[in-house]
Amino acid sequence: MISVSYILLCGQLVLLVTVILLQCLEGIHSQNSSTTGTPAASPSQGATAVPFSEQPPVKSEIPVENTNDTEPYEYRPPSPVVLCSYLPEEFIYCQDPVDHALNHSAFLELGHGCLGWGGQTHEEVNHTRVICTALDDIECAGSREFLRGNVPCIKYTGHYFITTLLYSFFLGCFGVDRFCLGHTGTAVGKLLTLGGLGIWWFVDLILLITGGLMPSDYSNWCTYY
Repeated sequence: MISVSYILLCGQLVLLVTVILLQCLEGIHSQNSSTTGTPAASPSQGATAVPFSEQPPVKSEIPVENTNDTEPYEYRPPSPVVLCSYLPEEFIYCQDPVDHALNHSAFLELGHGCLGWGGQTHEEVNHTRVICTALDDIECAGSREFLRGNVPCIKYTGHYFITTLLYSFFLGCFGVDRFCLGHTGTAVGKLLTLGGLGIWWFVDLILLITGGLMPSDYSNWCTYY
């Protein structure tokens, strides 16, 4: 007859080995990502996701401050010098989307940016234009700073689904999964009730698998490459 203490000890050893392996994978992923170049546009911090259908329309004629024009070059259709806004992506640098944090007035005044972040499907994710600038030593006509693109309002803050799922399965009764996702208030309640005597632990597992339990900063799950 195998004792209960022996089973618990084996479970703790398995959990420890699993966490160490996941940490190694995350370290390798962070090293690989640090060697790659600067992305064209990466979302930053934000707030609650707002359906794209409710996002106010963006007027295409909203001007952008012209602080760096190419005076010697005038746009002429027969000329080989193209407009800066028509340059390929490898010749421009685009800033991160502006975070308006559900401030509709600021969004209408600026004309672009993200009212909210996150979403699982294309319909749930907001999209916006970003400010791009032509790289140095690139000859082009017109303003070197312009609005361009249809960047999704998505950000990544280091939360991995597999890691969180393992935390929820093995340590969910102590609220470790909710602590990792940033839901500190409910995590304390889950800890004091020992996972709601198992009921809360099971419900959070279902919510996590179905996408109902996400990081508190509305970021998306990071992926392994």
